[in-house]
Amino acid sequence: MENKKNLEGGRVLLTNRKFPQKESKKHIPCKFCKKKRAIFLRNIESPWMKRKFPLYFCKSCKSRFFKNINNKKFLESVYALIANTEKGYDLKFNISSSWVKQRRIIQKILGKNPDSILDIGCKTGDFLMHFDNSFREGVELSKKHAKIAKKRGLYIYNNFLEDINFKKKYEVVTAYAVLEHLDRHEKFMAQLKKIVRKKGLLVIMIPTSECLKEKILTFFNKRWIMYSPPEHLNFYSKKYLDNYLSSQGFKLVYRYWSSGENFNHFSNVPFIGNLFKKIINFMDNSFFNKIPIFDHMYSFYRKIN
Repeated sequence: MENKKNLEGGRVLLTNRKFPQKESKKHIPCKFCKKKRAIFLRNIESPWMKRKFPLYFCKSCKSRFFKNINNKKFLESVYALIANTEKGYDLKFNISSSWVKQRRIIQKILGKNPDSILDIGCKTGDFLMHFDNSFREGVELSKKHAKIAKKRGLYIYNNFLEDINFKKKYEVVTAYAVLEHLDRHEKFMAQLKKIVRKKGLLVIMIPTSECLKEKILTFFNKRWIMYSPPEHLNFYSKKYLDNYLSSQGFKLVYRYWSSGENFNHFSNVPFIGNLFKKIINFMDNSFFNKIPIFDHMYSFYRKIN
């Protein structure tokens, strides 16, 4: 790979001759269901580099994707950049209402506090720190974030999930904002099946293109922020994700949609910004979260066999 890094403005500009530049006008095999029913939608300009990537849509499984890109080195560069530019990370731990909500849902589904939990992409371990009496472990690529998490007393695997040889299974495995980054998802998903205990819980959060927000932005010819190649490559449909995990022995038990709590275009306008924040918060925590208005889809799966 020929890389050229430029951290100006928080961007990583990579030059790679292997990245796709031209779209195919023919049906191609779907990255997920493998059926030759994927069609070109449009080119999306990357926020990370001066290059456009073809976005495809599968008529069969309804998923969207950017074609396979060997982006492991890219992801390592991105995570290192994020870790070096983000401020405020230290050993001090603050309770987060978002993670409290996740903990309560998990405890409600299980009927108890989990005795073991693995968080994939755990960063500094904030989510794991919300569980007091669990055996807590994490997977994190950023060495800087992993170092902080370890200092907090957490056991951290500083590697890609599919490259880790786990010696145990967990009652709860979580993967928040991870699956969209995967270049080849098969090994990752196979590893998930291995490490979740029977009757255990798999929690997944992905950005979904099957939402009102993406449709509105596309209608006005605006780039949905989640279309971010080669960082974000996969946009699994509900249909595909549920069917695939069902074939792996998982049953969907709960699902909701959220704004991600960072959706406020009026944050710099005092009165309007505060009002907009309250409206979004209400929609995130009311019956509206059962409707795919926003783009963060949370899915909870029980392993039944």
